[in-house]
Amino acid sequence: MKKKWIMYLTVSTVLILVFLYFYFRSTKIDAVKAKKQDYTEKILVTGTIQAKNFSVLTSGINGVIENIYIREGQPVTKGSIIAKLNTQEIEADIAKAKALYEKSKYDLEVVSSVSLENAKAQLKSAQINYEISKREFLDHEKLYQKKYISRLEFDSTKQEFINSEKNLKDAQINFNTFKNEGASYKSALENTNSAESNLKSLENNLSKYYISAPYDGFITVRNVEVGQTVAPYTNMFQISSNDEKVVSINLDEKYINKVTLGSPIKIYPYADTTKFSSGNIYYIGINVDETNGTLEVRGDIDKTLPEFLFNSTVNTIIQGESFKDAVLLQGVYTIQKKNKTYVYLLKNGKSKLVEVQGVPVIDGFIVISGLENDDIVLSPKNITENIRVTLIFES
Repeated sequence: MKKKWIMYLTVSTVLILVFLYFYFRSTKIDAVKAKKQDYTEKILVTGTIQAKNFSVLTSGINGVIENIYIREGQPVTKGSIIAKLNTQEIEADIAKAKALYEKSKYDLEVVSSVSLENAKAQLKSAQINYEISKREFLDHEKLYQKKYISRLEFDSTKQEFINSEKNLKDAQINFNTFKNEGASYKSALENTNSAESNLKSLENNLSKYYISAPYDGFITVRNVEVGQTVAPYTNMFQISSNDEKVVSINLDEKYINKVTLGSPIKIYPYADTTKFSSGNIYYIGINVDETNGTLEVRGDIDKTLPEFLFNSTVNTIIQGESFKDAVLLQGVYTIQKKNKTYVYLLKNGKSKLVEVQGVPVIDGFIVISGLENDDIVLSPKNITENIRVTLIFES
C-alpha cells in the first residue's frame, strides 16, 4: 500500500513539472522594433537607352522598292537618301509634262505676237489719223472764225476729228484687250499655267519616291526589302536622332498607379552600382501591352554616362509613392487573411494578433496605421496567439 502511494506521488509530481514547464516555457521568436519614419517606395526595373527623338519613315505613294542604301545601325545625315522606289513611270510622265509645257509656252507666244501685232498696227494707224484730223480741225476752226469757210464745211471737219478720236480710243482698248485679256491669249495663258502646274505637281511627287533622313541619326529598324511593293503610309524604317538620350522602360502594370509624370529616377549602367545618372519620367503610355502586361514609360537623363550606349540595357530605380510616419516591415512579418493584413505584437510578454493597414512595396510592406513607435513585431513563423516568447532581435 505504501509503494502504491509513492508511485501516485511520483506520477503527480512529474505531471505537475511537465505542466509548469509548458506553462512557463518561452518560445524563441525573431522580432523587430517598429520605427515610424517617412518612406519613399523604390521601384527597380530594367530599361533600354534610346534616342529621345525617333521617327517612323513611311511611303507616301504606291511603288516598288528599287534600292536600299542604308542598313540598320548605320549613321545618316539630314537629307541622306535611305531608299528609292522605282521611278520609271513617273519619270516618263514628267517627260511628257515637260513637252506639253514647252508646247503651251510656244502657243502662247504665237498668239501673243500675232494678235498684239495686229492690234498694235491698228493703234498706230488710229493715232496717225487722229493727229491729222486734229490739225485739220484746228486749221478749219481758224478759217471759220475769219469767215473764210462755211459752217457746213467746219462742222464736217469737226465730225471727222471726233470720229478719229473715238477710233483712237477703240484701238487703244482693242490693243489692251489682246495684250491682257484677249480670248485667244487668255486661253493660251490658261493652257500654259495648267501645264506648268501639272509639271510642278509631278516633280513634287517625284520626291516621294525617295525616302530620306529628316535629321542626323541612325537607322534602328528596317521593315522592307528591295523588290517589295509598298502602299501609302507603309512603315519602312525607324530613325533615331544622335543628340539627346532617354531611358525606355516596360513597366509592370501593377506599378502603373505608383508612377507619375515627373517621378524622379536613377539610371545605373547594367551590373554596375558605383555610378548613376538622375532624371525624371516625362512620358507614360496609354495602352498596356496585353502580351506581357507592361506599359511603356520614358525618362530623361540629366547626364549621359559613357556606358549609356544606344540600345544598351540599364538598371533604373523609379521613385514611387511616398508615405509619412509609416513603418516598413519585411514581408515575412505580415500575415494575409481574407484581403486583410495582420501582424503579431508582443503584449505583456505574449503574442497578440492585430490588424494593420498599409500597402505592399518592393522592400516589403508599408504599415500606415495599426503600429506605434517601439512596438515589438514578432515573426509569425511557428507562432500562435497568446504564447510566451523570447525575443531574438534582427540586427
